[in-house]
Amino acid sequence: MKLKSLLFLGITACTLNANAQWVTDSVFMGTGYANDVWYSFKNDSIKAEVNNNWHLAFQTLPPVGANSNVSILANHVGGNVKVFSLNMSATAKFGSLVAADTVGKKQLYNTDTSWNFGAFNRMNDASNPFDFSWGHYNMTSHSVVGDSLYLVLVGTTPYQVWVQEYKSTPADSISYKVRIANFDGSNDKTIRVYRKNGYTDRNFAYYDITNDVIRDREPSRMGWDVVFTRAMEMIATGPGMSQPYAVTTILSNFGVSVAEVNELNPSTTGYDTKPYLNDIHVIGSDWKKSPMGPGGWTIRDSANYFIKTKTTNEYYQLHFLSFGGTSNGKTVFEKRKLGDILSVANINSAVTAYTIAPNPAVNEANIMLDAKQADANTMIFITDLSGKVVERHNVKLNAGVNAYRINTAAYNNGIYMITIASGEWKATQKLVVQH
Repeated sequence: MKLKSLLFLGITACTLNANAQWVTDSVFMGTGYANDVWYSFKNDSIKAEVNNNWHLAFQTLPPVGANSNVSILANHVGGNVKVFSLNMSATAKFGSLVAADTVGKKQLYNTDTSWNFGAFNRMNDASNPFDFSWGHYNMTSHSVVGDSLYLVLVGTTPYQVWVQEYKSTPADSISYKVRIANFDGSNDKTIRVYRKNGYTDRNFAYYDITNDVIRDREPSRMGWDVVFTRAMEMIATGPGMSQPYAVTTILSNFGVSVAEVNELNPSTTGYDTKPYLNDIHVIGSDWKKSPMGPGGWTIRDSANYFIKTKTTNEYYQLHFLSFGGTSNGKTVFEKRKLGDILSVANINSAVTAYTIAPNPAVNEANIMLDAKQADANTMIFITDLSGKVVERHNVKLNAGVNAYRINTAAYNNGIYMITIASGEWKATQKLVVQH
């Protein structure tokens, strides 16, 4: 068997594998896209919640690693919220704003690529890791202390908002202290958002300014992979130019990575290699196209998404079938599980996990391997149970998710061992071939 039979491709699965059969499912956001719907590829829809019952959201994850940034989101679409930084000291100006203070101020938006940068985090100094835009980290108190004044419009109603403090320790006492008043300074109040009050396993706690209510809207962060929602997305308007636009979109949870693959017949195996990204809007909104005249929404048939989940350690393929638009907010799609992510104890931190799919294999199998760094001297050995080497290949390992296709059509039925090795690490997994 020649080396070209081991193609450097993205994950694929044989439809003869019982675990790789397509399953059709749907999500209903309701008329006018009234609901956010959290979804698990393993367990289907998890929770639906009206999307207009909050205005600000406060990140409740402990501030460790890539999954937290004391982010504060604004509900731009569902809550009709606009945020402006006034570039003023809240200590000096809170409660005494006049209309002239708001003239020419820049409107701020949540980033559409990460949960870690809400509208209140968008003016930070990227070179300063202690600058969170609305406040700065205090090395002594281990709190983020804020003195920035913001104008927040809920519809046409203006509020002045001062995020005074984020308390980071101890973990069960993580909290925000926020001062809010009407534009004229009346109804001045201080709210506190505590992580321990039911939000220890949530990404965010949500605040309804109008009704002065802190809401528990989302399911446990360990229970969902993506959320069907409405948000502002940056749409290209010309070379180097973009502007925010309200869309119905699908955003990924922390730790979920997605590869978008186009020009693929979802009934066949194999696809061009694409990087798996942690950008939360890789799926996003562009898998559909709005009607420009009579007729309904159209689906970009070539768009397929390969999803690596974090909470269930599985790989899925996603392909959209139809979209109902504002009349019912119904999205119909098909999905299939491609394999499990197997953590491996006998390899070092350079490689975090790998899987083989389908297993059992008929005519081909695909090795998927998640690497933290590139390695040009990786070997793949395939042996039978007697130890005889059936195939041996030297391949290049790229940082990120790698996949290698093995043609098993000429293999005898039986059990084989696939070993991947490079330098000081080695991983071995059993492959069953059944024709």
